[in-house]
Amino acid sequence: MNTQLKTKNTGIFCDHGPSNWQSSQTGTLSTKRLAVKDVFAVKGERNSAGNPCWFKAAKPAQQTASSVNNLMDAGCVFKGFTHTDELAYSLEGNNIHYGAAQNPNLKGHVCGGSSMGSAAAVAGNLADIGLGTDTGGSIRIPASYCGLFGIRPSHNVIEKDGLIPLAPPFDTVGWLTQSAELLEKVGDVLLPSQAINSVNTLVICEPLFELVSPALQAPLKQLLKKTKPYFKHHKNFELPNISLLSELADSFRILQGRAIAKVHKDWLQLPEHPPQFAPAIAARFKMALALTAQEEKEALNVQTQWQTLIAKNLNSTSCLFLPTTPTTAPKLGADTSALRMQIITLSAIAGLSRSAQVHLPLANLANGHPYGFSLMMSHNNDKSLLACATQLAAYFKQETLT
Repeated sequence: MNTQLKTKNTGIFCDHGPSNWQSSQTGTLSTKRLAVKDVFAVKGERNSAGNPCWFKAAKPAQQTASSVNNLMDAGCVFKGFTHTDELAYSLEGNNIHYGAAQNPNLKGHVCGGSSMGSAAAVAGNLADIGLGTDTGGSIRIPASYCGLFGIRPSHNVIEKDGLIPLAPPFDTVGWLTQSAELLEKVGDVLLPSQAINSVNTLVICEPLFELVSPALQAPLKQLLKKTKPYFKHHKNFELPNISLLSELADSFRILQGRAIAKVHKDWLQLPEHPPQFAPAIAARFKMALALTAQEEKEALNVQTQWQTLIAKNLNSTSCLFLPTTPTTAPKLGADTSALRMQIITLSAIAGLSRSAQVHLPLANLANGHPYGFSLMMSHNNDKSLLACATQLAAYFKQETLT
C-alpha cells in the first residue's frame, strides 16, 4: 500500500492516507478509481473525520472497513481519502479547516455535504466511485448539486464496521457515480442478496412539490411527466394530514441530535482538548447536547407515523417520486442556514422510514445547473431500486434521442 502526501484540489483529497492502492487486479470493478470519505477505516491509517482535533487523537485502524475491503476485492484502485464536513454534521460542503470543494459542474458553487470530497472527485473525473455516508442527506444532496447518481441504501443493509459514526440510527454507507449502470454495479458488490422485482408503480405525493423553489416546480413537474410513461401504474401517496410534512425536519433534527449526543458526548466535552468547530457546527453540537428525552419521545411518535405511511403507500414493486433538494447548488460562501431545514424536510422521509433513495440527475435546466429527482423504495428493496434507476436513465436517454 502506497502512503504519500497528496497535493490535490482544495477540499477534495486529504493529505493523509493511501494513494493508488490496489489489492486485486481482477473483479467486477477492476481499475475503477475509488475516492473514500475520510470516515472509513483503512488498516494502519488514521482518519480526521473532517476535524484536526479528531485526527490528532486518532489511532491507526486495526482493520479496514468491510465496505472498503469489498470494493478493493472487486478490483478498485483507492485514489485517496476525501474531505468531509466536520464529523459529517453538515449538508453544506465547506470545511473551516480544509476548505470547500468547488462544484466541478457549476463553478463558484458548493458541492454539498457532508460527502463533499467524494462528490467533487467523481464530478471532476478524479474518481469513478465516491464512497461516502448518508445520515441526513450527505450523499443525496451532493448528488443533486453535482449532477451525479447517488444512493442512500436502506438502513443497516450494509455493515457499518470501521465507520466513524455520526448518528447510528440513521447512518448509512452510500456512493456516487456518473452513471446509473456503475451505481448498480457497486450495489452488486456492497449490497446483500436481495430479490430484484420489476418496479411497475410510480407513487406521487403532490404536496412535496411545494417544498422546492418556485423556479424549480415547473421543471420538476416536467420530469414527472416524462417519468410517468415508464411505469405501468400510477397512484397518489395518501397523506392523511398535511402537518406531517411540517413536522419532518424538526423530528429528524431531534432524533439525529439525541443519537449524536449519545455517541460523541464524552469527546465533545473533553476539558483538556476541547475540539474546535466551525460556528454553525459548534452550535449544532451544543443543540444536540441540550435535547431532552421528552423531545425525543415526541419525535419518535412522528417517526412511527411516517414508517406507517411508507408501509401503507409503498411495496416491493412501487417507488415514490420526490424532489431531492429544494434548490440547485448554492454559491460558495452563501448563507445556507435557512436552507438546511428545507433540505431536511425532504431528506428526512427516507431517514425516518429507513428507506432506500436514489438521486437521478436527469433534469436539463435552461441555466445549466445540475438538478434531478429521486426515487424511493421501502426498506430492503435496494437492488430493485437500483435496477429501476438504471432502466429509467436508459429510458430518458432514448426519449431524448428520439
